[in-house]
Amino acid sequence: MVLLSLMCACALAFASEAAPHLTLGVLRADGLVIPFASYDGAWSVPWPTSLRYQTIPIGLSDVDEKWWGAAGPHAVWKAVLLDGTTRPLTLQRLHQVRVFCTSRLGVQTDYRGAPPSPQDPTVAKDGLATAGDVAVLPIARVAKGSADWNAMAAAIVDDFNDAEKIAANSFIRWKHPFKPEQRRTYPIQLETFYRSDEQTKRGSWRVSYIEAVRNFPARPEDKGCGLITYAYGWIIERAGKSPRMALRARTTYCDRDGVSFIQPFGRVLLRDEVYWVSQMSSWRDEVYTVMRIRPDGVEPALIADGGACANR
Repeated sequence: MVLLSLMCACALAFASEAAPHLTLGVLRADGLVIPFASYDGAWSVPWPTSLRYQTIPIGLSDVDEKWWGAAGPHAVWKAVLLDGTTRPLTLQRLHQVRVFCTSRLGVQTDYRGAPPSPQDPTVAKDGLATAGDVAVLPIARVAKGSADWNAMAAAIVDDFNDAEKIAANSFIRWKHPFKPEQRRTYPIQLETFYRSDEQTKRGSWRVSYIEAVRNFPARPEDKGCGLITYAYGWIIERAGKSPRMALRARTTYCDRDGVSFIQPFGRVLLRDEVYWVSQMSSWRDEVYTVMRIRPDGVEPALIADGGACANR
């Protein structure tokens, strides 16, 4: 009887630790869902990111079951919009679209957002489409000009300058026209600031993601579009410790060619691990990311290609 009780207790403990099964997709403003991530204890990308050498299914019932990921082909889908509201999604049909210069296969749904803007390089994303055992938690956007915003702008100066130095010295045949002491006389402008407060078995911490820029005056040879330093990265704060900053920078021009911007969709807590789910996009590509957020650092758990054009 004692042995049986122990076996039952072990079985219950094992069941309680069973991995959730879920599938995530980006939800475009035109109602198209492009699945990009699956989780069943490990992350994977089962939905094809390239249609080359693929047999395109005719209808939803013809889709290979493996493509649907851990949630499976019969899962109930819902939309989690950027403002946190949720609504059911009805999958209607398969639809092939161009994303930048790449053909992608998506699933048309009954959702409709704002009409796409012809000025945007790609269709805007209104949130996530989810299927399976998942709750999407918010990521706070810190208000520009708030006390926290101003404090962060001041806190990143030294790390911004260090990242800028590395970026400026990364060229082989080009030398930055502004010396380090000159560069530091130009202000740093914080442009994007997202954060969340986390608590797991690993402890409590706050994680932030920022994007910041330093603009330089245009020289005659710049044709009206001066150089900039664009920096981005993660900051982790823990009580009683100095903030842990991991910033990277890029030296480019005011058109921001090659610069990627974040669009967070939300975060998920799975088996006591925190993940931020986001899109990173530039003028010629986009990727969908799942970043593992821990008190000792941030690392990618999954990066899925969303579409791209070759470098000019």
